[in-house]
Amino acid sequence: MFKSSPFKTFVRTKVEYVKNTKFKPVKYSKFIPKTYTFHPYEPAKKVEITSSLQQLKNQVKSGDEITKEQYLNSPHFKFQEGKEGNSLAYLRQCISLINSGKPLIAMDCESYERNHSQVTEIGVAIMTYRKSTVPQIKTIHVVVKEHFKKRNTLYVPDKKDQFMGGSSFVMTENKTRIFLQKLLDKYVDEMDGVFVGHQVSSELKYFKSIGVNCKADVHTIDTMKLMQLSKSGGNSLWATLRELEIPYGHLHNAGNDAYFTLLAALSLCDPIVRIDKNLDIYMDSPYKGKKAAHDDSSTYFVVEDIEKVIESL
Repeated sequence: MFKSSPFKTFVRTKVEYVKNTKFKPVKYSKFIPKTYTFHPYEPAKKVEITSSLQQLKNQVKSGDEITKEQYLNSPHFKFQEGKEGNSLAYLRQCISLINSGKPLIAMDCESYERNHSQVTEIGVAIMTYRKSTVPQIKTIHVVVKEHFKKRNTLYVPDKKDQFMGGSSFVMTENKTRIFLQKLLDKYVDEMDGVFVGHQVSSELKYFKSIGVNCKADVHTIDTMKLMQLSKSGGNSLWATLRELEIPYGHLHNAGNDAYFTLLAALSLCDPIVRIDKNLDIYMDSPYKGKKAAHDDSSTYFVVEDIEKVIESL
């Protein structure tokens, strides 16, 4: 069922079920493993926990407050050798921006795989209110009219029609350019907002190519760069979301990607999340060399030993 050797041996059970369609009931069948195991993308991680990190973990577990300065001044950090100072400085900068109260605006562009100069979709996620328990994020998906029929299939899946945030806006290239400029003028220039992206440089490069101006001293948070502080390899948005255990779907839709990038930025700049997931220890990513599965279908495991499930939580 899975290629990874630790996950090859399953005793399979065939499950049949009926799904009603518009015209008639259709019978489906699915093979599922009979024994519980880890998901094949989440092998057990072996991490050496130092006493200083364990102390922080104990504070998290007991519910004691950990201030930003206490966290950043802790000796628990084990970033890549030779880059410890720069890594901690960048993390400190991003945490400061996240907690500054400035608007956060995440953007993502999808280009046509046969001609990367043709951008087919643009996604925008905006967060301005910080005091709500649940982040209030406005998400926008723009499809460029001139490239509406261009679909990616060779290297990434076509997810243009799977925007999860509502209706998609179809705009001409010229209107798209004006729209982007007005967004940046409002949230970045006038409100001194923070530009968020997964590999920020590629988004800014596209804006420059179409004549959209972004101020030179724009505040930025790059979720790929943040992930590279923690992991060697496996720094794609898909791998980042799996590492952070953020549920996701229909990646490579620009609107969805912008939204999930913003969630990733919030998580990567949260000391509690970083402590819990050992993100301050540089190590190989469990997703290094793995390709994302983009079918977005559920994986089923028949659980016979509940204790193993409890232990994994």
